[in-house]
Amino acid sequence: MIETETIGTLRYATESASAVNLYSTGTASGLTLGQLVMAVCLNTAASYEKQSVNKMNTISKNADLLEKGADWIAKVVEDSASWSRLKRFLVSELGVLEGSLPVKIRTFDDKLKVISLMSERMNAIMQSQQQDLVELQSYVSRRDTAFSSSANIVRALGRSMNGCANNF
Repeated sequence: MIETETIGTLRYATESASAVNLYSTGTASGLTLGQLVMAVCLNTAASYEKQSVNKMNTISKNADLLEKGADWIAKVVEDSASWSRLKRFLVSELGVLEGSLPVKIRTFDDKLKVISLMSERMNAIMQSQQQDLVELQSYVSRRDTAFSSSANIVRALGRSMNGCANNF
């Protein structure tokens, strides 16, 4: 007897191309062993794909944030930064504590302090980006492994069924 578990992806095609809804029926009685293995492997692959997409969105968002930060640093250096807009960016987007910021950028030391705070936050984001890229590679690798495992298992099942049939 094959034990089953609830699978997040609901529909899989059987050999006759009719849809089987494992979630609502709670049974895999209409599925062959190969189809069940495929369903589980594809569900796993879909889960890793979703995690990959979420990680790519995070990476993209952080890349945009780093680009904005670099633009703001250039404006601070050029004395063309609007302090109210820069302060809003630092607090709301980079997460710099408002109390750690100077009241205004009046002196060279104020500029250095703001640039230093921005650099610290941007370095933290870059380190996070590196970790995110490693995780993304891991998700993609796991997804690919799930797909290839599925194909290999079904291929092996097919060979074993053919071998059994030939022995009769």
